[in-house]
Amino acid sequence: MEDQVWTFARGSQRLTLRRQQAEDGILLVVTENGTPRSYFFDEITKLTTFQVDMEAFLIGSGWSFIAFSPERRTGRDRRTFPRISDRRRWWTDGADPKTRKE
Repeated sequence: MEDQVWTFARGSQRLTLRRQQAEDGILLVVTENGTPRSYFFDEITKLTTFQVDMEAFLIGSGWSFIAFSPERRTGRDRRTFPRISDRRRWWTDGADPKTRKE
């Protein structure tokens, strides 16, 4: 399993959350400005609950999520391609779909 890393920033501070497979469980290594702290979990559900709470605390205290790795998206980046229709949410603009022209 490749380590998963979430990166947060607040001003010039950086904080990373890294999941590392351990022999008998999983470690969550929290590194803030080069200083690591490790938390051991014997079940992924316990780690996930802890991490979700920690991320909510970070966001609530002024940190911003800035990156995740490894990159899991595949294929081309669709954001750079032109859209066929700008009206992707036609149902929200009050237009009647029966009389709408494409």
